[in-house]
Amino acid sequence: MSLFVIVNAIGNAPVFLTLLQRYDEGEKRTIIKKAVLVACGSLLVVTVTGNIFFRLLGIELYSFRIAGGILLAIVSIEMLYGRKTQTQSSADEERYYAERDEISILPLGIPLLTGPGALTTGIVLFDTAGTLVNRVTLLLTIALVYLISYLILVRSATILKYLGKTGTTVAIRIMGLMLLSVAVQFLIGGITAAFLAPQK
Repeated sequence: MSLFVIVNAIGNAPVFLTLLQRYDEGEKRTIIKKAVLVACGSLLVVTVTGNIFFRLLGIELYSFRIAGGILLAIVSIEMLYGRKTQTQSSADEERYYAERDEISILPLGIPLLTGPGALTTGIVLFDTAGTLVNRVTLLLTIALVYLISYLILVRSATILKYLGKTGTTVAIRIMGLMLLSVAVQFLIGGITAAFLAPQK
């Protein structure tokens, strides 16, 4: 659920519709598919390898949990107050990349679907998963989240029309509140682990 909220396909749907409005339906579907594959692949790779880089750099995971909790809290508060999250691309960046052929990579795949918040969540969940079975389940869950996101995005016009402006706003606010709860849990876990960690 935390991954689904942070990917925020519903909240990103209007951005996708705006950037892809000059393409026909077949091109839109192709671009969205590529964007989702790029986003999913990037998150899977970083989720699996993130802890390795932390060990090489001498960074304790509880430090990353605390930093990640703060980042997710900022994103969730921006969602709750209806502000465009600053962890995503700016309007100028979107206009710039919209003029290029590879908008499926930037900004649609990264950072709209896989930004710092998603990367942080993936790394932390992979570490706390513990067993091999849980970690494999997490990777499958990531793939499932992006599959659902793809289905939402290719039908975004219909979904947004059905929800309406008010329904979309309410959905984003609810997801923001849920994400804030995840952020608090990350902070509590990170601070607790920091206190319990043996002194060096």
